Amino acid sequence: MEIHRPKAVHSWRELLKEIGIIVIGVVIALGAEQAVESLHWMRQVDVGEATLKGAFVQEVQNAALRDVQGDCIGQRLAFLSSVVQRASQDGGLPPIGVIGHPPYTPWTIGSWQALVASQTVSHLPRQKMIDYSIIAQMTVFLSGLSDREEAQWTILDTMVGPGRRLSDVEAEKLRVALAEASDSNNLMRRTSARMRDLVKATGLVAPSEFDAAAKRATQGKANAAICRPVVVSPQLDTKVNAAHG
Repeated sequence: MEIHRPKAVHSWRELLKEIGIIVIGVVIALGAEQAVESLHWMRQVDVGEATLKGAFVQEVQNAALRDVQGDCIGQRLAFLSSVVQRASQDGGLPPIGVIGHPPYTPWTIGSWQALVASQTVSHLPRQKMIDYSIIAQMTVFLSGLSDREEAQWTILDTMVGPGRRLSDVEAEKLRVALAEASDSNNLMRRTSARMRDLVKATGLVAPSEFDAAAKRATQGKANAAICRPVVVSPQLDTKVNAAHG
């Protein structure tokens, strides 16, 4: 077997030349690898932002619903409060029809955690990373608040039905639920509006999407139970008894 011996280096100049060639080769290889990695993360960021955009559009729709129905919720709470006040004096609730609930929508950006886990977030521009993170945290807060609000309205739903006696204990429970629901409504409106403004500021969602969300919310307002009049009539006693007879 023939063995090739390495070429002898006869001078420092040749040695430095050989070292330079090796160093340049390593630098080129590392640069190419870094370029490939940078291209990979650029693609991942593009895909991630496209996913976030879809989630942000849904949150914009949620905020539009809350904005449009916020007054209806406040008016319904004022009406129920007056009913409880009169019932506490009279000792009984009148027959009450469906009172409706605030919009119970999914405030969540599930894709955000996936982007964090895949390290895509760390390759976003710093300001974008901060802005998106704040929006994601706000939706988590809104989700928890929405769950509590729904529980408060479930208590208020106990007023629905034929006329009946109202104990002092139940009246107090309803008054607490009414106060908490009012606080929740105000906080939901303020927070969702702030979140919508932050989404708009990112530029990720087109202005036309905000207009479309507001239009859909306005068109659906008339069909929202929370915005329709509540039936308070002795006839409910007859209808309810007949339905359960």
